[in-house]
Amino acid sequence: MYETRQMDEVTVIRGVGELTREELASIARVAAQARAQGRTVVVDLKRVTHLHYAGAALLKAIPGLRAAGATRYVRDLVHAGGAGGHVEMFADVEAAIRAA
Repeated sequence: MYETRQMDEVTVIRGVGELTREELASIARVAAQARAQGRTVVVDLKRVTHLHYAGAALLKAIPGLRAAGATRYVRDLVHAGGAGGHVEMFADVEAAIRAA
């Protein structure tokens, strides 16, 4: 499950629980649209317990995508999906928003 919040020039997508491949595809679409509008996009993974690593691969196609709060396990799944070198990771949402 996830929800999207718009704040000024930033879109925050907050994931919760287990994210399926379909949910990650939807997150990727929302993020791509927001980036196309020039918005900063942060995917908040703090409350994500598991995600489909093949779904995580969809995130690598979005330039400038930021992720925050991921546990080591979730970070490892993002890397296993091939998005690790493409998604910038931060400790928390605030740090991701402040990053230049």
